Amino acid sequence: MIHKLYSAYDLPADHDTCHLFKHLIIRRFLKETEKAGGNRAFTGELDGTTSESSVFFTSALFTSESNTLFEKIINDIAPFEMPLIQQSISHIEAEMQSNIDIADMTLLQEQLALCQKYFIDSQKTTPSNSHPKSKIFPLKISHSPKDFTDVKIADASDELTAAFFCTYPILLELVRGICFDKISSYPSSPGKFIAYYDGNYTSQTYTVKNTDLARLSSSETIQTYLQNFDISSHATDLRNLAEAFTSDPFYISVPIYFYQQTATPLSRNDLAKTINVANMNTILKQVKATIILDY
Repeated sequence: MIHKLYSAYDLPADHDTCHLFKHLIIRRFLKETEKAGGNRAFTGELDGTTSESSVFFTSALFTSESNTLFEKIINDIAPFEMPLIQQSISHIEAEMQSNIDIADMTLLQEQLALCQKYFIDSQKTTPSNSHPKSKIFPLKISHSPKDFTDVKIADASDELTAAFFCTYPILLELVRGICFDKISSYPSSPGKFIAYYDGNYTSQTYTVKNTDLARLSSSETIQTYLQNFDISSHATDLRNLAEAFTSDPFYISVPIYFYQQTATPLSRNDLAKTINVANMNTILKQVKATIILDY
């Protein structure tokens, strides 16, 4: 895996605009990954953090192609498209359990353009201490937790415990792409894996805007999507994941987590051997998806 940290301190915008900028960079990367024939579930790890007006990205990507693409995205000065802005704002609404209105679109676009420019400059030179900021804020945010509901997506499998353990994050990312990326939603918990005597279970909780609950994909739609997913087209991605399990420090502790859940002593190499198209295809064909609303 290729590990990188990208940072820019004290960008010339308020925290909320910088937060949106972070989402837009990641969202643009995911869109471009799809255009190139890739899938978010197989790229690796990409996280963003916004602290005041400073923005950080940490990446652990499987391929040099993904790393090159992400660096292309963070060095791209093309304006963010309106659908991308609206989609990212809808996800932030769920993350913050707030309603967000764009008070001044022109100012927002200007500030986002400045964030792009200064973020690029920060990768090339020593960061300056501060940048002048506008005293007019382009986003109007009102905290409205009653407008949101938690939704849990759960997948269960009866066999191939080790393979399921190694690949459950892929299942959750596939579900996120088909179900939650299209609406105002944001993951409010990390993915969880639990091994039972009669099968295995993974779940993740999302916060969803109440007005978007009707647009949620049904359990049947998710299950059909997973069962029909062509995993053979991602054989190389699975090999990359298996290689990372055996050699990358990111996965050094996975035998501990697996033993805690299953009481089965398997090494990283043992676990890696289960990551293949045949096992993944079996899991996808057997998986059962359930959506649970937490009113």
